[in-house]
Amino acid sequence: MNPTLVLAVGLGTLTVLAAGRFIHSQLLRSVRWILALVAVAALIDWAVGLIAPGGRWEELAAIGLLVALGFLAARALVAFVVEWLLVQRVGVVMPRLARDVVTLLLYATVVALVLRYAAGMELNLALPSAVITVLVGFAMQETLGTLLSGLALAWERKLEAGVWVEIDGLEGGVEELGWRSLVLRTNLDERIVVPNSQAARARLKILGTGSPPVAYPVHLHAAYSSPPHVVKRLLQEICRDLPFVVEQPVPRILTRKFDENGILYECRVWTSEPRRHNDIVDALLTRAHAVFRREGVEIPLPQRIVRQASAGVAFDPVASGRAALERCKLFAGLPPHALEVLANASRWLDFAPGEVVVREGDASRALYVVGAGEAAVMHSGAEVARVGEGEVFGEMAFLSGGLRSATVKAGVGLGVVEVDSRALRALLTEHGELAEELAGRMVARRAELDAHDEAARAPKERRGLAAFLLEQLQKLVAS
Repeated sequence: MNPTLVLAVGLGTLTVLAAGRFIHSQLLRSVRWILALVAVAALIDWAVGLIAPGGRWEELAAIGLLVALGFLAARALVAFVVEWLLVQRVGVVMPRLARDVVTLLLYATVVALVLRYAAGMELNLALPSAVITVLVGFAMQETLGTLLSGLALAWERKLEAGVWVEIDGLEGGVEELGWRSLVLRTNLDERIVVPNSQAARARLKILGTGSPPVAYPVHLHAAYSSPPHVVKRLLQEICRDLPFVVEQPVPRILTRKFDENGILYECRVWTSEPRRHNDIVDALLTRAHAVFRREGVEIPLPQRIVRQASAGVAFDPVASGRAALERCKLFAGLPPHALEVLANASRWLDFAPGEVVVREGDASRALYVVGAGEAAVMHSGAEVARVGEGEVFGEMAFLSGGLRSATVKAGVGLGVVEVDSRALRALLTEHGELAEELAGRMVARRAELDAHDEAARAPKERRGLAAFLLEQLQKLVAS
């Protein structure tokens, strides 16, 4: 081969490699190692031609250069047909595993052609066929099994990029399927390499991409003292507003087992984001703990470790409730003994972040005073206001007997004092004279919320509203 042409090939290839550092091209990145091989082979061939022309080494160097150029041509052919023609013109994306197998076959063909026609070597594969078969069978048993498993998985086209799967308890999204292994991306952002042979043998659960939605079961226990229908109703309410959970299909609550430490329940919730499984479990269990504690449902956990409680200040719900009532404008100024009666008859309730306190359209059973945290007031799906410590919500619907006009959800964390009919009855039975005063306070509260009304008709409306509220309070005492 002409030394000048060989040198030009080597220098040209080096120039392309150097330009690839500044030109962001996927094609150049994919053929970098082949370009480097061509450059090295060309420079070796040129140097050998200068040092020992006409010898055996020059012939071997020329064969090496031809192999490298053949590899470059084969890779260019694969890039043109598979990565451009099929994708851009036909719209077919060949799996990476199939592309790699085609490339390897082309490389083997290049080597065979160069050895046959350039080196004059006859490849007689029939002579040592038995020995080669045995050696290859033992040496490449696992490799061939992995390759064939990968081909089978790629042929079925079920493990494409983005599909969420579970393999022997390991969950993750498929990143790529190669000729040797399957790469998964977990929720911890870890890249897990699973051999194709293991994936083919394992029990493979395909959760899909979220269309259609996939169900996740979440298990938890409740004590035998709580009837299953009550617990299932509470869990149904909890599952209605969980993050990353779709509305249809609706969640299902099943009583699964009478366990030794309680009744086992299964909450089946559907999601279109399978990778959010851990977030869904976290939200469900967090809210279940708050709801069960609020409603007096015991979560049984057998303990075998005796621990001595350290001295500390215990939370007093009555004292906290009284402090919240004292800060509330609606009840501020009531006599201390009246606040004490109201606090003793009320309940302190804690709500998890995002949990619904009252729902739009539901019947009114109580009014609430915010004692800690804040709540978001939602109307028709949009947030319209925030309620902070010392503020009250739900009082007008409670006393009028109407339906809730808005949904109130807990913010970062929420503690409220629930003042229901029992609490007000206890207060007004002992202090009947407070009915008129409390009605007047509620009218003032209503006036603050209705500040947009015309000032001319406000006094008339307030007088009518005061009489109505006083009547409702008197009925409450008489019931």
